[in-house]
Amino acid sequence: MTATAPTANLLDAQYQFLPAVNVVSFAGPGMKQGMSASLEPVVKRLNARVNWFALTDHPQDQAENQAESRKKGSGPGFSYYTPKLSTGLMARLLDDYKTMAQGYLWSLLHGDPHKYPFDLKIWKSFKQLSQAVAGECLNSSTMSFPSLCWLHDYQLAMGAPALASQSGIILCQFWHVPFPSAAVMQQSPIGAELTQALLQNKLIGFHTERYASNFLDTVEAFFPEAKIDRALKVVSLGRKQTRVAVMPLGVDSSYWQKLAMDSKPHAEALARTHGLAQQYIVGIDKLDYTKGIIERLNGLDLFLATHPEMLKRFHYVQLSQPNQGASEEHKQYEILVDKRISAINTRFGDADWQPILHIKEHLGHAKLSAWYQSATALSINSLSDGLNLLAKEFVASRIDESGVLILSKATGAAEELGQGAILVDPTDPAAISAAFAQALSLTWEEKHNRMVGMRQTIGWNQLIGWAMGFLGQALAE
Repeated sequence: MTATAPTANLLDAQYQFLPAVNVVSFAGPGMKQGMSASLEPVVKRLNARVNWFALTDHPQDQAENQAESRKKGSGPGFSYYTPKLSTGLMARLLDDYKTMAQGYLWSLLHGDPHKYPFDLKIWKSFKQLSQAVAGECLNSSTMSFPSLCWLHDYQLAMGAPALASQSGIILCQFWHVPFPSAAVMQQSPIGAELTQALLQNKLIGFHTERYASNFLDTVEAFFPEAKIDRALKVVSLGRKQTRVAVMPLGVDSSYWQKLAMDSKPHAEALARTHGLAQQYIVGIDKLDYTKGIIERLNGLDLFLATHPEMLKRFHYVQLSQPNQGASEEHKQYEILVDKRISAINTRFGDADWQPILHIKEHLGHAKLSAWYQSATALSINSLSDGLNLLAKEFVASRIDESGVLILSKATGAAEELGQGAILVDPTDPAAISAAFAQALSLTWEEKHNRMVGMRQTIGWNQLIGWAMGFLGQALAE
């Protein structure tokens, strides 16, 4: 962490004038998960209160979080809020909001603007709820002047114009999903509006150079009058100036290393518990088409067909994490995955051995760490992915400095971990099959050399250094 210490010290000095940090993000049931949990070490580091504005359709979530906030008093911690809307209106807006966020916007930002039809009514509801959350944020921001407001991801991006219109707000946003090409954004009826909303921020962060370049290209396409300094990554449009930062999200390596040590007995028992072969490859995914599960299974099918010597000597374990409030499309995708797994097990398995073990379960960090440690390899096959933290968590958990990472070229993490991982085209069954074969045939020395390099990479990019560095840029003149 020495590489990030100067930035952290600068931020500490500046932060004494900012007693409130407003972090705006979307959270469904179980708001303690996701980015709010990831940012907790940063909150403790700053010794400040973070106001986390979240959406939930489970009232008990807010009651529990408010009780927890009261116990913590005015010291470090999170406060949680939901928009003050009537029950009926809130329910309708939430339904429309989820439809837009999980459907049209998700597919657009992952490069497919035509997968879901655009609905103007639902888009208006999406904006209305985003603005309602922004209003709650503004009410809280009066406790400090100026007030730093840090938005996360795309779900509340349309709240940015309302926040930026108020004096005393330092507005910044980190974009955790991919940002598609200008050509894709130009096919969307909301491409210009969404881009203009992002330009209300003083600072926008992306995981990769490619996403940042796509954003600048999109600004140029929609707003030819904008002045763009590509070397400095600065956009000037009207009276607004927006800086773009490329800062891939880090992980808390020490946390995952400690977790790995604590869960080691569980990791050592997994193969015996599930009757697994000595070598097995694991995939850990949400049941979403962008994760490339079907494409990976097609590659596995080819691997088993072309490597008959591996029959009964190998397993593939699919760990599927159910989607909360799954849409009909997610449910249909789950059915497709189940059918494909059944077909492969029927084709290659018998009464004594099935090549695929499918476990559907939400995995906490302790269980994830156990699987990370025990697997011969982790396969990440996303068709489009902003970063993919699983890849970094896997590397951080491998305290044995072994294990193999099979990583899709379409993930943001491939830019950092490409020297040690086996990179694959996630749509090519032959490439996936070859990657499986390579992962299972590497010597311990080869695995060790690859893993050591990746562990050094993630060691230079820790979670708290990432957060402090980003906030430091937001506070800079």
